[in-house]
Amino acid sequence: MFKGAESNIYLTKWYDKKAISKIRIPKAYRQRILDDDLRRRRTISESKMLSLAKEFGLRTPYIYFVDPFRAEIVMEFVPGTRASKVLTPTICFDIGRYVSTLHLHNIIHGDLTPANFIANRKITMIDMGLSFYSTRREDKAMDIRLFKEILKSTFHNSFSKFFDEFLDGYKSVNSKELEKILERIDVIETRKRYSVT
Repeated sequence: MFKGAESNIYLTKWYDKKAISKIRIPKAYRQRILDDDLRRRRTISESKMLSLAKEFGLRTPYIYFVDPFRAEIVMEFVPGTRASKVLTPTICFDIGRYVSTLHLHNIIHGDLTPANFIANRKITMIDMGLSFYSTRREDKAMDIRLFKEILKSTFHNSFSKFFDEFLDGYKSVNSKELEKILERIDVIETRKRYSVT
């Protein structure tokens, strides 16, 4: 079992196939009815987003079963290693392609970290639990900024190469909007500096 911030992940079987069961855990600090409704809606939303991303040509697990009332998704087991453990410039380029494709369709990932991708011969996006629709450039900028900050803090020595490859991957799908998004990231980072001082 793997415990995440929002969910518990279990290795299971779906008929004769190895599968993953993802169950959103109740939060004691939230009112029960509100918590149940939030977990149910996020479960339905994530299963739809993973399937939608697959329609855009991105690799995501196949969804086998969704139980909104138990807040559970049973999905394909994807062999490989979390990208955060084996990150390379090529993987960063591919993640950039994925993110740009999502943004082109106005989908914000919401939790853009290398840990949410499995690396094998190709990468697979395995978690879209916080994704949502938005046309706002600010939201797209926040997606990229989160990835940038994680690279900077976790892969300090390779940060420039990794982030440049990520941006090249993004540009390979949609270069038109990237400059404006990067300008928005600069605004967000300036805002943050002023709020800290």
